[in-house]
Amino acid sequence: MFSVGSPMSVKTWLVIALLCLAALMLGYYGGNARIAHSNAHAERLAEQNQSLYQQLDQLEYQRNILQVELDVERAAGRSIQADLRHALEENANITRELAFYQRVVSPERSANGIGIDSFVIAPTPNENRYYFRLILLQLERAQQRVTGDYKISIRGQQGTESAELNVLKLAENHEQLGAFNMSYFSLHEATFELPADFQPQTVVVTVAAGRGENIEQSFEWSLLLNNAVDAAAELSGTY
Repeated sequence: MFSVGSPMSVKTWLVIALLCLAALMLGYYGGNARIAHSNAHAERLAEQNQSLYQQLDQLEYQRNILQVELDVERAAGRSIQADLRHALEENANITRELAFYQRVVSPERSANGIGIDSFVIAPTPNENRYYFRLILLQLERAQQRVTGDYKISIRGQQGTESAELNVLKLAENHEQLGAFNMSYFSLHEATFELPADFQPQTVVVTVAAGRGENIEQSFEWSLLLNNAVDAAAELSGTY
């Protein structure tokens, strides 16, 4: 029978006391270990947070630099646009002055305030296929629009016979070609195909505006193609 103070009970209480002490020790060291782990984790998070703040500062610095560069480029672009606008205005004035003197020296190149500013023919990658571009210029500073018609003919040899071909009828969308309604200038362009047996020699551009005299200007075919080749070489950086 168990009774307090017996040898058996003392041993039992000693075991219980040791177990309690062991539990307390485990709890203490376990708690310290968890606290140490939490502190280490908090330090790592603080370091990561500091690193992120540094990266954010660097990104903000880079953004500011890019913003400054963008502002500089925008300002430069606006300056270039202003210079280009000014150059275009000066070029238009010079063109008009030149056209005035051309009317005096070569009246056949203008009529009723209309002149042929430029005419280009260039070969395309397809055989016997060509591109033309005609720019007409209103020589006088008039507010009203000017209407009229134009015609492009190629004279040459077809077989053993002399022949004259209407370029506009040979061109794509030819029904949209042949007339102009412009203020200041008008651009007309298209591609056309020549017969395989046709040998071009001369191109004649005729422009009629209102009821006045027609403008007629002739161009040598070989010179037109040479000019087109030189222009293409210049644009591609050959020179």
